[in-house]
Formats: sequence, C-alpha cells, structure tokens
Amino acid sequence: MTATVTIKELAARLGISVPTLRKYGECGLLVADSAVGRTHLYDEAVAVARVKEINRLKGSGYSLSLIRQKLDQNAPYRLPVDPGLDGPDFTLGRHALLVLNEKDEYDDFARRFIASGLHAAQAVIVVAHPNLRAPLEEMIAREGFNVEALVRQHQLAFVWHEIATDFDARRQVDALDHQVRAMMEAGWQKIRMLGHPRFDKIDVDSAPYSVYEQRLTAWAKLQPVIVVCPWIASSAPAESLLNMQSNHREFMLGESNYIKA
Repeated sequence: MTATVTIKELAARLGISVPTLRKYGECGLLVADSAVGRTHLYDEAVAVARVKEINRLKGSGYSLSLIRQKLDQNAPYRLPVDPGLDGPDFTLGRHALLVLNEKDEYDDFARRFIASGLHAAQAVIVVAHPNLRAPLEEMIAREGFNVEALVRQHQLAFVWHEIATDFDARRQVDALDHQVRAMMEAGWQKIRMLGHPRFDKIDVDSAPYSVYEQRLTAWAKLQPVIVVCPWIASSAPAESLLNMQSNHREFMLGESNYIKA
C-alpha cells in the first residue's frame, strides 16, 4: 500500500514550512490524494518528488504560475479516471464528463455508480431534476437500501438548481461544498457525485457555464470526491457535446478515458 502523509508530516520530511506547502496548494501545485475527515493526505513518494521539483524550478527563477504551467505540460493528469462501478475504489479529486448514447446507459451507470458507493459505506450526491428523483429512489430501493434512512444519515443527498434561469457559478459550487462538508461531518470519508444527465435549456457554450466547470474542477481536486457529469449525446446537438467536452479536461466514452493535452 502506498504510504500517505499529512501536510505537517510532509513538511517535516522535506524540511520546509507548512505555510509554504499550503501556498503550493493554493496555487494548484500540490493536490491532496485523499482525506480523512478534514485532514488531507498526500501520496508520500509523489508529493516529495513534486515538491522537490517545484523547489528546483523556484531556484532557477520560475514563478509559481510558470511552474504550474510547466508541470502541467510535462506530466499526465495522474491516472485515468476510475468511477468505481464495480467496487469501493474510485479516483479521488476528479471531475470528468461521461458521454452516453442513450438514457438506458445512464440508468445502468447510475445504478452501478450509486450502489457500489452505498455498499462501500461511501456517501453519494445525486444532481437530479425533481422529475428524475422518483425513478432513482426506486432504483436505490431495489438495490436493497432504505432511501429515507440514507438521507437522514447524510449518506445520500439529492440536489438540484435551476441553472438555466439563475446561474451563479460561485453559489452553485459553494452549495456543493456545503453538502460535502455536512457528509464529512457525519463521518463519511469518501463521496461520489453524479450530475444530471442532460440540460435541455442551458447554453453550454456560455461564459458562466465555463466558469462553473472550471471552479468545479478546482474544487474537486481538494476534496475526497469524484464528480461525474453524464451527458446523453442523443438528446442534444453535436455542437453541444463539443462544448461540453471543451469545458472538461477529462471525459469518458465507453471503456475509454480521454485527457485533453
């Protein structure tokens, strides 16, 4: 098993200050791999190597913003996304688009994604229009769960926001952050989030939507979560799908993962 360390342990290991590491985190240079409660944990070997490279580049005169650009260009975005369909493990800190052909594919993905998380004692957030909630609740009940009990225990939450008429990127991400914090305070250490499968009225090429996706990606990197945004391709024009892809660094199609250069 890969050794993990807290930020204080990482600072002691490297002989540098905790505020310096926090600054790296604020700049997007150092991202936690997991979390226990409110304590962020880092893969020791990866974090040590990354901080040493950051310090080497700083010593060569690079600014933190240039260092981030350089590291992002030279390294792949960790590992391909594993959404955890068949077991407890999934890739933490990620936000990916899931491209589907038909509604039936969404139903199957949602069932496996949600049930695997609940069986593994993980929390699940489902973004679903009120019209879609009842079928999802019935599906969860068929998997052997008591939906009302899960909601009371903060292991399951259904959320929705009318993004087509009143879209505020900061407020929406803050609301998701509040929900995740409530689940973590209830004792759930890993959280899966499944988006709504389509947005019939939203302009996915709009600036507010792009800002929202960027904020969501940055937020997810720092949380013990995976965020999957499903999109049913047959329900929208091809141009909309291209715009969706342009706003996600990673997307999944079938068994394949794609990462933008």
